[in-house]
Amino acid sequence: MARVFEYFVVCGIGPEIRTLDGSKGYHGPEYYYLSSVLDQFPPLNHSLYTPPPPQLSTCVLPAGVQFYSSGFDSDDPSTFPRTYPIVLTEGDGSKIYVSCISFRDPVSEDIAEAYRIPANSFADKCICLVSRSPSFRILRNALEEIYSLCFLSDGSSKPLWDVISHLVSNVPLPTPGKNRVLFAIENCLLSVEAPPKEGLPHADISFQPLVQLLDVDNLITLFTAVLLERRILLRSNKYSLLTLVSEAICHLIYPFRWQHVYIPLLFFSGVDYIDAPTPYMMGLHSGVDTSNLAMDGVVVVDLEYNRICTTEEIPPIPEPELSSLRGDILKLLYPNVVGIDRMNAGGSSEHYSKVCSKPWGEEHDLQLRFIFLKFLASILGGYRNFIENTGTQVFNAQAFLKKRSRSTNQPPDPMITQFLDSQGFLDYLERGLGSDENNSNLLDKLQDAIGRGQNPTSILPSSSAEPEVITISDPDIGTSGLGAKYTYDRFPSNVRTEEQEEKRRQILASASGSFEYSGKLNSPPSMLVSKDSKDSLSPIERAAERERMVLDIKVKLQGLWLRLLKLGATDDPLSSFEYGTILGLRAKLGLTFID
Repeated sequence: MARVFEYFVVCGIGPEIRTLDGSKGYHGPEYYYLSSVLDQFPPLNHSLYTPPPPQLSTCVLPAGVQFYSSGFDSDDPSTFPRTYPIVLTEGDGSKIYVSCISFRDPVSEDIAEAYRIPANSFADKCICLVSRSPSFRILRNALEEIYSLCFLSDGSSKPLWDVISHLVSNVPLPTPGKNRVLFAIENCLLSVEAPPKEGLPHADISFQPLVQLLDVDNLITLFTAVLLERRILLRSNKYSLLTLVSEAICHLIYPFRWQHVYIPLLFFSGVDYIDAPTPYMMGLHSGVDTSNLAMDGVVVVDLEYNRICTTEEIPPIPEPELSSLRGDILKLLYPNVVGIDRMNAGGSSEHYSKVCSKPWGEEHDLQLRFIFLKFLASILGGYRNFIENTGTQVFNAQAFLKKRSRSTNQPPDPMITQFLDSQGFLDYLERGLGSDENNSNLLDKLQDAIGRGQNPTSILPSSSAEPEVITISDPDIGTSGLGAKYTYDRFPSNVRTEEQEEKRRQILASASGSFEYSGKLNSPPSMLVSKDSKDSLSPIERAAERERMVLDIKVKLQGLWLRLLKLGATDDPLSSFEYGTILGLRAKLGLTFID
């Protein structure tokens, strides 16, 4: 049976310390260091799931690991724990959802001694729950409970890693629309469920940050840029907002899917990916400098200041759909009609959002998603009549555009023309034609309901039936240790095998023995990298390095394919520079197929 939680992972500073540029050893608190996986459950030698992605440790601490002279201070907000979600994308396009809590934790005494790190130092550490289910809220709630059990004075009734192993091993994934799973972490009762498959896809996030951070016009501009598959860079000083906004805007383009590079929270050392020539959606902390990048054509969305900048024009949504979409969003955000009139007369939108709107909830999320679905149904009205049911199942875009021009008495619109040529639209056609997905296509159902004069919301499944409740109990709660409480001054390590302990001792002994020699060098860390530094990477570090290399080469390959497709009719593609480079890059990766 599939489970909600696949892994619990701890990342931070391990026995092999390196700076972000690969220099071995500790070089002071002013540098940032590579994160590594310290502990995980299930362990590496299990066969229940595929291993966590090798880039996980890099992505959960995007800035790297920093050392500090002090830990948590209730009077200093910069020392507070940070909680945020991230989303990783695998090679087949499937997503991995991770909830993270990063915090300052004491540096292990053996590591501090081996690397001559000042006593009582602290370093960034991150605990993570990993899942294939987009259940962001339950991932966060469960992780916060584990963190609280570790650091609150009451402690836990059994060892923390026993709590973790029971959580990961025993909470089943609920059947969409049919049951709700109840489970407890100590005295905290939690539940998880999934909506029916016949409705909108599971989106366990709030869309409120999206509409709070961007005004209506900028929201529509971002939505258009995503539909047209531009290069999109979100900026914010909060990790959580980058992921939440990225996920929200991807849900608003349903039933279409983002087909390109998707990194909602980009690790700082990957900033060069921003100059990639092909479509992407990335999120980058606003503290990272991008002034040395070209940024030509990149749609930069500043979530802190409600600004969108780009050097290339984004064609606007045509009328009358634009006015209809804008009006529907305004009615949702500002339901008081008088408030809208005053706002249009020059009043403050922020004032009326507070005065006129009810507290944002799940019903608002559903309404916002439905507004955008109605918009897509409108601009694609009658599109099924232009699908030529031949062997290749081609959509006749030119005939569709001519029909729309006749009905609107306007020339073909650039926005719709570009959208019909997008990978997202072509993917939608391929998924829908001749497959079972057609039976649950809400876009088609909505068009049919509107055509019959029915209430559009009638296409959504009814939620009147109460789901079956499945209760997961922990028989060991309250019996372990005869009422003893387990408390910790740091996040505890899991029990290591003798082999793991011996390897750790060897690494630290080597680091301690070489410290005196390396200490004589006065060169900066970037000059301390030996020729065989990459050869001495651990297997996990080598895998993460390969993942970064694969992403980099795939981005380049996408750009080369686009250039190849644009060659003139008289050019020979097989003897072109682009084709030769593509073959070389594929050979370098050992690839047989490029997405």
